[in-house]
Amino acid sequence: MKIKNENLSLLRNTLIRVYQYNAEIFPLLLLFHDIGRPFNKEWHSIESANIIKQNHLLSKFKLSLKQQLILYGTIKYHLLPGTIYTGESSYYGAISMFNDKDLQIIWQSTKDISIFFHTLNAFTLVDIWGYDYSKIYDHYFRNYDKIRLNLSDIFNKTKSFEFEERSFALFNALSNLDKNNLKWRISCALRIFQFIETSPDLTTDLYFSKIDDALAQIGIDWNIFAKSLEGKHTVIQFKYGLPLVMLLASGSFKREPINHEDKINPKLFYFWQTCCEKVKDIKIPRAWNFIFGLPRGWFFKEEYMNYIKSEQFLKDLRKIPSKYDPNFDSYFVNFKRDI
Repeated sequence: MKIKNENLSLLRNTLIRVYQYNAEIFPLLLLFHDIGRPFNKEWHSIESANIIKQNHLLSKFKLSLKQQLILYGTIKYHLLPGTIYTGESSYYGAISMFNDKDLQIIWQSTKDISIFFHTLNAFTLVDIWGYDYSKIYDHYFRNYDKIRLNLSDIFNKTKSFEFEERSFALFNALSNLDKNNLKWRISCALRIFQFIETSPDLTTDLYFSKIDDALAQIGIDWNIFAKSLEGKHTVIQFKYGLPLVMLLASGSFKREPINHEDKINPKLFYFWQTCCEKVKDIKIPRAWNFIFGLPRGWFFKEEYMNYIKSEQFLKDLRKIPSKYDPNFDSYFVNFKRDI
């Protein structure tokens, strides 16, 4: 699909802004952002940042300390805007950036916050084009920019707070965004993020009506379902969760738009409820990372698809223990399965 010139101009202007801040930042992003992938595919963005830090790779370039940190932080968190958009991460996933000790100096300045989120947003869009199966549409530009504005605004509004007070203020503000974004996040199992508005009939109302119709199958409405999650969805982050929720919703993994006659399996909602049941306490704001370590390409293998669609999958998920990791100040639920 051809991208409108106005959107290409928007991206171009952002790239010019980053270039004017420092001409080396974007070329170095392209060079370094995935260097950790051969060593740790699952957490390659963090691995890339660690390699940069441990080997002092940025010290060889004409970058100020803040410029180095903005480049380092963009590499470390370059997956976050995309996963917020596709529903795998919540807005509250951004708390990991705030808690990052290396980036504290950035969050004290409106100028630094602005250039950081502009750089992160621009690189996220550019990075999508690096995958042979990825397609980008005009609505991506508007929606990614909305994510940038939301995060930048919240980080700016709280910059005068002390650290602990700011942490709770961010939790409340980001969680409120997530509560308003929940129906979109659930609808990402139908690939709303990719195909919304790519044809006149693919409207938000269509996708949301599919969710409402599926809930009606089990005798509840959207408000009752949302209440059943008790707000715990705001802290949940999925890794490799998109194929899984797509399979639960429609019975197959496909990169195609929804049809009007498609029916959604209510098992999608039971999955969300099961995940939220595992979240013990959200009074102390921490992220909960659900990692689905299934073999590569599992969603094209019949035995794995049948397992995920079975009652046994949710039973097994309930049994997985959660573990607190002080290095991330987060909880992890590692689901691994070999058939």
